[in-house]
Amino acid sequence: MLRSLVGSEMCIRDSSKIDYELSKRLIMASDSDILPFIIQLSDTVDLDEVTKNISNLSRPKAVYTALSQKAESTQGPLVQELTRLGVQFRTYWIVNMIAVKANVSVIKSIAARDDVRLLESNHPFQVPLEQPVLDQPRNVNVGEGIEWNIVWVLAPYAWSKGFSGENMVIANADTGVDFEHPALEKQYRGFFDEDVFLHDYNWWDAIHESIHTTCGPNSPFPCDDNNHGTHTTGTAVGQDCSNQETCNLIGVAPEAEWIACRNMDAGVGTAQTYIECLQFFVAPTDLEGKNPDPSKAPHVIGNSYGCPPSEGCSSDSLAAAVRAVVSAGIFMSVSAGNDGPTCSTISDPPAIYGDVFSVGALSLRSNAIAAYSSRGPVTADRSNRIKPNLVAPGSAVRSCVRGGGYAVYSGTSMASPHITGAIALLWQAKPEYERDVLATMRLLENTADPLFEPVCGSLGDQNNVYGFGGLNIMKALDSRN
Repeated sequence: MLRSLVGSEMCIRDSSKIDYELSKRLIMASDSDILPFIIQLSDTVDLDEVTKNISNLSRPKAVYTALSQKAESTQGPLVQELTRLGVQFRTYWIVNMIAVKANVSVIKSIAARDDVRLLESNHPFQVPLEQPVLDQPRNVNVGEGIEWNIVWVLAPYAWSKGFSGENMVIANADTGVDFEHPALEKQYRGFFDEDVFLHDYNWWDAIHESIHTTCGPNSPFPCDDNNHGTHTTGTAVGQDCSNQETCNLIGVAPEAEWIACRNMDAGVGTAQTYIECLQFFVAPTDLEGKNPDPSKAPHVIGNSYGCPPSEGCSSDSLAAAVRAVVSAGIFMSVSAGNDGPTCSTISDPPAIYGDVFSVGALSLRSNAIAAYSSRGPVTADRSNRIKPNLVAPGSAVRSCVRGGGYAVYSGTSMASPHITGAIALLWQAKPEYERDVLATMRLLENTADPLFEPVCGSLGDQNNVYGFGGLNIMKALDSRN
């Protein structure tokens, strides 16, 4: 056994294609151990070239076509070899990659191939998700018309101008969604009539092996095994009009539609499950994962999760997939994380990336930053990037949970859905911005309510506590930029 470990370590150290986390696991593995890992192929697509001379509305199709054709034309020899070896694998195109489970000898042989750029760990990790705030001065199941946080970001101003998210589609990548909740049922894109739903192209479950029983693997309909995804979707689009006297408006864009993908098994995720959901959103498929259709891509994705390097997810594990999503004209709203008040605690993908809109959390009915809200600058990838981009209400946010109920949660996961909903309002009101992600990011930043705290190396208009400031939908809507 000692001889086997030493030999494995020597071999691993000779390979620059195996990432650090997978190398560690290989050193400790016996020859018979089966390890989950991701193969990234050498051949990639220049997405800047693909999108250089096309309209913004053409982006989803162009990006899907280029990426899927690249995967189809280059993965064949490796797929044949994996099939011959009899190992379990799943191919992807959003990144030219294959997720595999195999033993040490197979990993070594794959690393030696010229068509392979990198092997990285795909080990599952637990994501710390927000829990309900139990000590409440009100009955959380009784609504109060328009929730305070929705008023705070001035969403009702957009509604008064006729913009409530109609014809916009938001996507939720999270623990799943309770699609029959009264606040969400009729906004689900798969809703057709009472008890009539079409889940093809509107739902995907990236959990194919589940250790939990609430949803199980490969759920054929939207299912939430935690409440987190239902809560975040509600803040983006929720409205409950089951009380005929008054509607309870818990969402920023209550007339927008939603679709969803479950990327965590009760809070346990992998780089693969995160990437698989992003692929589904660029070109949604039927429930068998076939017949992808980029014309059904959402406009914005709410991402209230992290892929922590401390758990083996490297700083660039999601970078290529995120780049593809944004190149496809899909806005990425991402929670900054709940590790404040220390500086440089925005440390997990995807919040660290420049392509995404990272969102910090404000305190209850206040422009003061929440103590838990993670701060910049980003040092995990050595970029020293200033983050977050913006802040929004994140403390004591009431939204929907499984089984038709409601709960109050606090966290940056509660803040980022305000941006998700705001994109639906803005792109409905300003169609010239639709699928122009960079211009929309600048619009939100330039119209934010300035907030500043001179810590964490903050200088200039953007700082590492508040970003450019607080979300102001009225100013963004009225801007002539």
